Amino acid sequence: MSTTLLFVRRGFIGVMAVLGVLLGLTACGAGGMWMNGHPAATRHLVPPGHDWNRPDAGTLVRDMDWQACGGQRSGNISPDRQGATGRETADLSRDTLYTAQRCMLGKGYRYTGTCEGDIPSRYPACQARPSP
Repeated sequence: MSTTLLFVRRGFIGVMAVLGVLLGLTACGAGGMWMNGHPAATRHLVPPGHDWNRPDAGTLVRDMDWQACGGQRSGNISPDRQGATGRETADLSRDTLYTAQRCMLGKGYRYTGTCEGDIPSRYPACQARPSP
């Protein structure tokens, strides 16, 4: 009987140890934005290619124009940054976005995104907006 009890006790401890490890891993992964900030902070982000409007252009035309301006089909930008450092990548991303914005302005689009904040206020699209 004591051998059986010892086996059950070891099995129970093993199962509890495995469950503890799995729970710990799950808890670490579940944090995400809850642990780093507000979970809804990125919920309503719109790709920069979707922040444009032109009365005679629908979504499909806008998306095609965005791609012609150097943007991606998804509405984002993705500069060729192979082998670039972090600073170079940031500069390439900014330059690609600014070029795409100037191109969209040249095609007659109006920027509908936000110009609030230190970074967006420098966008060519925000500089082109008339003051309220």
